Amino acid sequence: MTDNRAVLVMYDVRGIQNYIFKTSKVKDAIGASAIVEDIIENAIAYACKTKDISDSDIELEWCNTDGPIAYTEKDRRVQVLYIGGGNAYLIYESKELAVEISRIMARYTIDNTYSLQLAVAITDKTDSYKDDYRRLNEEMIRIKERMVVSKPLDALPIMEVEKKTGFPITSIEKYKDSLIKLSTESDLKRRAGKSKRNLDGVSEVERILDSYTTRKGSDSMIAIVHIDGNNMGSRIRGLVEGIDDYKEAISLMRTISYNINNSYKAVFNNMADHYNNLIDNSQFGKKDNMNCFVMKILTAGDDITYVCNAKIAIATVEYFVKHIMEYGMLGMNGEKKNRFSVCAGIAYINSHFPFNIGYAVAEECCNVAKKRAKEKGNLVDGEIGNWLDFQVCKNIHTLNLELTRNREYITRTGEKLYKRPYYIKTTDAFKRQDDNRDRREDIESFKEEMRIVNGDGKKGSADKKVIGRSFAKRLRNTYPIGEARVDELASFLRSRVSSFPDDLYYTDRDGNRTAIYYDALEMMDYYVDTEN
Repeated sequence: MTDNRAVLVMYDVRGIQNYIFKTSKVKDAIGASAIVEDIIENAIAYACKTKDISDSDIELEWCNTDGPIAYTEKDRRVQVLYIGGGNAYLIYESKELAVEISRIMARYTIDNTYSLQLAVAITDKTDSYKDDYRRLNEEMIRIKERMVVSKPLDALPIMEVEKKTGFPITSIEKYKDSLIKLSTESDLKRRAGKSKRNLDGVSEVERILDSYTTRKGSDSMIAIVHIDGNNMGSRIRGLVEGIDDYKEAISLMRTISYNINNSYKAVFNNMADHYNNLIDNSQFGKKDNMNCFVMKILTAGDDITYVCNAKIAIATVEYFVKHIMEYGMLGMNGEKKNRFSVCAGIAYINSHFPFNIGYAVAEECCNVAKKRAKEKGNLVDGEIGNWLDFQVCKNIHTLNLELTRNREYITRTGEKLYKRPYYIKTTDAFKRQDDNRDRREDIESFKEEMRIVNGDGKKGSADKKVIGRSFAKRLRNTYPIGEARVDELASFLRSRVSSFPDDLYYTDRDGNRTAIYYDALEMMDYYVDTEN
């Protein structure tokens, strides 16, 4: 007997981040991003077409360029409620149809990605969205807990494998005078990357990481920046989980999902345009007036990743923070509790450093920033502010950020060399009480220390430097030895630099003796204070 009761279904594509960023080549990451960007929407459309469901029985559009579409409880066999946060919610006329469509979607996902899997949760639809939403999310948690994360079939002993994935070689591509052997997954990513280059009008030069360096060969540092919204899941649940009425709840969720997707993309695009269209780039020393400064890797909801010239990385994050604060869950200039805030991580790498390791470090820096942001003393009325952490990747071992910092940023005599992460103060929306924070944790403190160490970093500003470059290098090299040796050097330098700083250490909130200027000294070659 067929059960004709409508069901509510939730989809989640598992392992997207690892799929995109496990490659050592940025062009493959861009291709992977292009593959997964609309994977759920494409899978739904493909499955409905395969089942030969008429257009009048399908409602896939939940928003358009003008904004979210008002939700109406129409009688449809397949109806998309909203898509956002890596999830999709649909209503099907029956569980039987939901299962059939989901099977086709799962196969489509594998065929078009090779290694991603689709998690599916189904629950009966009632008249209470609140209860259905709760049951559906609980079911998805159970599905993920018992879902086996399978991998494609390993290569047989007689097969040649691709070193970076371990998957069998299935295609060979000729490049100049050599042959490139690819697995199916890598081939899919590479073809998607080429297709995207042809569609988005970005030149081949703008896809090369060396184009984002200041001067190839002498200054080849770039930055990978990862930005992520704060507490988005819990904030969304707080707005909708108590609503019973389907029409009210879905209309609200469509508004929230649309605002998240479009706000983050709009701010990123404006930021990228701002820096890629710099009229005067002389302060960066870039040759041939080549304005390649920011390249998008991924913009998916509140998850943003991009590559940029090392010297503007911190400035791009400040720009993003300043402008994302103008938006919120329910639109622009909304209540403080609904405004967006973010944390960011930056990995500074050589342009030929493995991209996947650089991304992993940037993501871990973002996690460190989030951890600091959520500390009780850093909240205002329970809201999380905007924080930034960064790391210069000297070798692949930086992948273990905590180990690297414990081993390389703590002296033998116990002093801590780094102050980061830093709080980015914007408006009164996230202004903390002064007695709840250490002013040295603010990004403005870092920028002031950069001015003392390196002037403002702009061409022709040497007269503004306080320490002087040669003395700054000596201080940078002495800090890791310990406070006693730093004090000896400081006594010498004060006899030659009248405005040399009085204090070189402070005691942080955890009781650690912490170097005030080491962050700035480490960044003296990788930072320019730009107008944003």
